[in-house]
Amino acid sequence: MPNANLSKEVLIPPPRIPQDIVAFLDLTFPERCAELGEGLDAVFYRAGQRSVIRYLIRIFEDQNDNVSRS
Repeated sequence: MPNANLSKEVLIPPPRIPQDIVAFLDLTFPERCAELGEGLDAVFYRAGQRSVIRYLIRIFEDQNDNVSRS
């Protein structure tokens, strides 16, 4: 699934993202479904956190794809 946030609008390259940081954040902020009775604010807050993690994972994967192609 393409990420609109990874468009060509970024003028500076992202810093190298270490695998251990990605793994830590992925475990700390996992994908999860909303629960019954949970407020929308909490659902949206978690979705925003996870959106950032997905963005970092994508950058990490792109960086490693570029390294393996070199």
